[in-house]
Amino acid sequence: MRLPRQQAFALLLVAAIGCSDSISPKLPATFDLENINGRGLPTFYSPTPGLTPTILFASLTLDNNGKASWVEARRESDGTLTTINNTFDYKITFNQVQIGKIMFSQIEIGSFSPCAANANCMGTYKGTISNETLSLNVQATDAGAIVYNYRKSIGLTPY
Repeated sequence: MRLPRQQAFALLLVAAIGCSDSISPKLPATFDLENINGRGLPTFYSPTPGLTPTILFASLTLDNNGKASWVEARRESDGTLTTINNTFDYKITFNQVQIGKIMFSQIEIGSFSPCAANANCMGTYKGTISNETLSLNVQATDAGAIVYNYRKSIGLTPY
């Protein structure tokens, strides 16, 4: 009788390990921008008529406290190099979505507090996240959505 109990315990242990959430990112995590709508970096921000900035680099770091640090390096249409730093809140919803054979969770990045009158408040960016990738719809245009596709960085963050 002792052997079946040991086997049952081992089976329950393996089952518990197998049920862990394998797609949620292990936080803190840093994701580096790999492409915008499939175009490798550096690339133009939007295929709209007129002048548009060129995105040189972007990084998104998610911490354990629900904060997202977004750093983006751009070359503006006049040639000026700028770096944009923003800190946002983020929420990950672990209802999994299957895209092809890969399972993803939903992520929302932005400001979740009500916007005060006359304040310059932004909305939220929505996308998907897995252990290795993060895709974020950063703007909807007449030409379609602008989607930033990130890959989890290896090594130290650049800042």
